[in-house]
Amino acid sequence: MSQTSEQYVVFAINGNYYGIPVLEVSEIIRMQTVNWIPNSRREFLGMIQLREKLIPILSLHTMFGEAEKELDSKTRIIIIHTGKEVDQHIGIVVDEVNQVMFLPREGISFPPHMSHQAWLRGMFHQQESLIVLLDIQALLTDASDSYAFM
Repeated sequence: MSQTSEQYVVFAINGNYYGIPVLEVSEIIRMQTVNWIPNSRREFLGMIQLREKLIPILSLHTMFGEAEKELDSKTRIIIIHTGKEVDQHIGIVVDEVNQVMFLPREGISFPPHMSHQAWLRGMFHQQESLIVLLDIQALLTDASDSYAFM
């Protein structure tokens, strides 16, 4: 692929499509049991153990003000490298991962001027759907202000 494209993991939350750069994704796993931590913020679902490491799990549904969807066979956890330490990761629960795709930079629009969200990187229109491109590190930074483990 040319340098005028960037590869994204595209996923769905309540029928809306979002994308994050594939280079920020460590892996994508099936939903598993999340161990709840008492007195946590609503978007923090708990922790999972993955290959001898504890990974905090967040709900993008809650972070975006969306209704939680019932978990099913398509539900996935996207494990993201937080960039703060070599081994530090966080997981986000999504309804499903649709695809990994190259998006041409010239097809990416700037976020609407009405949106003041630092984590909104841009938008990509594809056929009948719109893919909202996220700056996942900025989004996690916003969420991590009250988390000691990030």
